[in-house]
Amino acid sequence: MTNAQTFSQSSDQYAKHRPQYPAELFAYLSEICKEHYLAWDCATGNGQAAVGVARHFLRVEATDISQEQIANAIQHPNIKYSVSPAEETSFENESFDLVTVAVAIHWFEQEKFFQEVNRVLKPQGILAVWTYGLFEIEPDVDKIIFEELLKPIDPFWAEGNRQVMNGYRDLSMPFAEIKDVPKLKMKIEWTLNQLLAYLGTWSAVKRYITEVGNDPLANLESKLKPMWGEVDKAKKIDMPIFLRVSRKP
Repeated sequence: MTNAQTFSQSSDQYAKHRPQYPAELFAYLSEICKEHYLAWDCATGNGQAAVGVARHFLRVEATDISQEQIANAIQHPNIKYSVSPAEETSFENESFDLVTVAVAIHWFEQEKFFQEVNRVLKPQGILAVWTYGLFEIEPDVDKIIFEELLKPIDPFWAEGNRQVMNGYRDLSMPFAEIKDVPKLKMKIEWTLNQLLAYLGTWSAVKRYITEVGNDPLANLESKLKPMWGEVDKAKKIDMPIFLRVSRKP
């Protein structure tokens, strides 16, 4: 199963079950941008980041390589969705004030993408890329998830996911980097079913099911139920955000 296939498969589930980015992230990006006319959200998926950007910019171009993801994107009057690879677009030279990539740059041909960003970004424009780290719930719950899910699916992560697990620390940004970025977290409250639905969007889980033939989430659910409590009980979940930002000369 290719990377594109994992994200096209059950693409409607991304819109339903992927966590929302904090408003503080987009407020910060707006604050460091000199102008707020046009932004490009690359590899937009279901448009979660694009919607956040659209609160601060006049227009947002949101692209994704997956037609299925675009078909399930969140509609917004300031956002234009289109299907396009990250590395080659039809956008005009020096047209964007901001380019964002949320939890996706690890799939790109990064050198080619950075060349495209350099072409379409205005002088003094901002490139912002981010991912989120592994969530934390409660020590006992986290231990079960590690043993029953993270260990079995580990061989099924694509190489790009290793860059995510490293918090993008080894990512070489194309312009001078802004170092004093805020420390951000996604704070979520999920029931067990919501957590399992989110885990079902992971590419490694989909590859595991395809290649092994059974669903690791079924076993995980049976182990978590006794310690979770009531079915509809929501637990607090923290996910750290790893943000890298650079400004074009």
